[in-house]
Amino acid sequence: MTSINCIILDDEQKNVQLLSHMLAQHCPQVNVLAAETNARKGIGLIQELKPQLLFLDIEMPHLNGFDTLKHLEPVSFEVIFVTAYGKYAVEAFEHQAAGYVTKPVNTEKLVAAVNMAMQRIEQKNINKNLFTLLEQNTRQAAPDKIPLSTSSGLMFVKIGDILYCESSGNYTHFFMQDEKKILVSRQLGEYEKLLPENFIRIHDKYIINLQYIKEYIKGSGGEVVLENGKELPVASRRKEDFLARFEKWIRRKG
Repeated sequence: MTSINCIILDDEQKNVQLLSHMLAQHCPQVNVLAAETNARKGIGLIQELKPQLLFLDIEMPHLNGFDTLKHLEPVSFEVIFVTAYGKYAVEAFEHQAAGYVTKPVNTEKLVAAVNMAMQRIEQKNINKNLFTLLEQNTRQAAPDKIPLSTSSGLMFVKIGDILYCESSGNYTHFFMQDEKKILVSRQLGEYEKLLPENFIRIHDKYIINLQYIKEYIKGSGGEVVLENGKELPVASRRKEDFLARFEKWIRRKG
């Protein structure tokens, strides 16, 4: 990758200038599209310019860094937090941050964080191209495996081993028959297009594999109980479609 586009969001202008200077000196592959000291204005800027990378302060007036990201979900760019405080590191990595750099900014740590972000962006591009090819061909073939875009690359898993999928913002958790849990860096809706007809979305957060349903409990939307004992809610607006699809699948199996 030759270069990536970024935005800097920090409420102190001197920090913006310092970081811009350090990037120009030590990370010439990073192109600073814009910088902003107001978080609310920064949100509009990010939505307009669509950077690949965001350098984000945490403690800012009106909106902190984490609240800013919530306004931008689903987050399609990499984030490097640049902050004076070390106490937010755990929460930052829960937001899948590519890096966490404390002020005053250390050059080596900044370069390492940028390198990590670039690797992740490059991997996303590779996965996106592969995912597009799979989406184009999935209707023409019935593959027994599906690629999952993990932080370390692509993992190919047997479709029949997937119990259910759970949305987690810009990510998806895959729960497998062998009790493994795989975090995937794509949204649930994208896999909804790839998974075969025995998978159905029962809720904004869940897609289930019909072959692992053990019980359906009546209710406004109701609940499904999977063979591993996991209970998942069915959204009331999806109930009718779910029951119709389930009945059709049972008849076909019979």
